[in-house]
Amino acid sequence: MFYGATAAAQNVVYAEYFVDTDAGVGNNTLITLANPLPDGSYNFNIALTNVPVGYHKVYIRTKDSDGNWSIVARRHVEVISSDINKRIVSGEYFFDTDPGFEAASVITVTPQDSAILQNFTAATGALSIGYHKLYTRFKDNDGNWSLTSRRNVEVFNNGIYTIAGVEYFFNTDPGAGSATPITFGTPMEDGSFSFHIPIENVPTGAHTLYLRARDSSNNNWSITQWQKDSVVTSVQSGKWSQPATWSNNKIPDSNTVVLLYHNVDVDITDAICKSLTPYRNNVVCIIEAGKALTITGHR
Repeated sequence: MFYGATAAAQNVVYAEYFVDTDAGVGNNTLITLANPLPDGSYNFNIALTNVPVGYHKVYIRTKDSDGNWSIVARRHVEVISSDINKRIVSGEYFFDTDPGFEAASVITVTPQDSAILQNFTAATGALSIGYHKLYTRFKDNDGNWSLTSRRNVEVFNNGIYTIAGVEYFFNTDPGAGSATPITFGTPMEDGSFSFHIPIENVPTGAHTLYLRARDSSNNNWSITQWQKDSVVTSVQSGKWSQPATWSNNKIPDSNTVVLLYHNVDVDITDAICKSLTPYRNNVVCIIEAGKALTITGHR
């Protein structure tokens, strides 16, 4: 590397330089000046053989013929690798909290190249069950680190769990564990479960029923599923086709759960509902001649 120095007044007879650390006045690397002058420019080489790759500071001072030293001048320099082919040589990873460069878990890179697709196994034994953040970064052959990248990961227990219970609510979620509970006598990993919702718990009108299941180990809850039905009751004896017969003043359709408290005459050929339940012993649904009632499913 070449460096230029300028001095004035007495003849400049001596100069020295150092990189980063001062060994003391007169104890650094000597610069030989072939022709001492009171003012001039001098070219000299700075030895960087043992200076590591990266950014450094070069300092220089001169001494005049009266033995006086100048103030120290400083310049920033970058030492670059002579290898023009940059290679990714190592990496590291950590979860959640950065321990600092070179202090995280090592990722072995093989083969080393300028671009890699590297598989590695992250140790999760010390992590709690749940969501965490996985960070990775890589270093090239000059010792420069990449930016730190992040991925969201979930740690879960690979044991076999069974469905231990269910809870349900209508319309507004009171929070996991605070809805109406349903328990099962024989929990299973997977299956179909039937349970009864008391009629007094079913609100009249169009409502949305929500369900979620709980496992047998950590009480983890499933995502919440929903089923939207219109639950209506008869409010008087009358015709199926008359809106005034029903609590919502609407004729039932294929999504309507019908609860009968009165005698109702099916007087149209396209009468339909999702389910039909009489809630008094003497209540009947009378289907007139030539008419039909279609029930689409069971509730």
